[in-house]
Amino acid sequence: MAYPIYYKGAWQDPDKVTVSIKDVGFLRGFGIFDFFRIMDGKPIFMSDHLDRFLSSAAKMGLPHTYNKEQIGTLIHEIAAQSVDPCLGVKLVLTAGFSPNGFDPSGDSELYIFPGVFSFAEPTSGLRLISREYKREMADIKSLNYAYALREMPSVRAAGGDDLIYHTPEFGVSESSRSNLFYVKDGVIHTPADHILEGITRKKVIALASSVYEVLVGPCSLADFMNADEVFTTGSTKRVLPIYSIDGKQIGDGKRGEVTERLYEMLLENEQ
Repeated sequence: MAYPIYYKGAWQDPDKVTVSIKDVGFLRGFGIFDFFRIMDGKPIFMSDHLDRFLSSAAKMGLPHTYNKEQIGTLIHEIAAQSVDPCLGVKLVLTAGFSPNGFDPSGDSELYIFPGVFSFAEPTSGLRLISREYKREMADIKSLNYAYALREMPSVRAAGGDDLIYHTPEFGVSESSRSNLFYVKDGVIHTPADHILEGITRKKVIALASSVYEVLVGPCSLADFMNADEVFTTGSTKRVLPIYSIDGKQIGDGKRGEVTERLYEMLLENEQ
């Protein structure tokens, strides 16, 4: 099923929705987004995602007329139309029309894109390649992923699936589209600074804290590479194991017990 797209205040035929070539989101990446899932007609963690979406808009300085209740109503409208077991829903807010290609002068534009979504096999795992990089405005879910996209061909050429960002000063921060954790001697660690605080990360920390010691703070690249387990979290991944970093195997190269348990706990929390 081709789901409608919300644009210009209404749900519209996806083949008829366009983006202006003078939209400063298109021209300059001046915009924000969020992504979450609808499972069997039920939005998953919607309240948290809408809070972050509106917070990102405020931090980015994007004026708009929507509130949490209004956007929530729109999400429930599309959820009621769902005929697929899992939809991915992307919210995008751009700064809108710019006559000179830089300064926005009109109203911000809200888009809501629903589409069929499926998860990777939870044991498939990822291989990460490190890069010294600290993402600009990391606490805002902005449209700018230029660095990750530029680096991805070399990552894949090196046998990797994604990036792990770190700097000598601050250590590891995050992956290109997800948060990172490592396990050492039964203790779970995750970086605190220069990250986008993921909704799945938030849920996993809360769940894990009921059964494990969880430390949120500085983590070095060496900490990750010498860990017993490494995993990543995100709305598109849930809890996914990391099997190697820069070609070095993590642990025994299999999904660890902690990673597996947290995946199952998160799955139960989504019901």
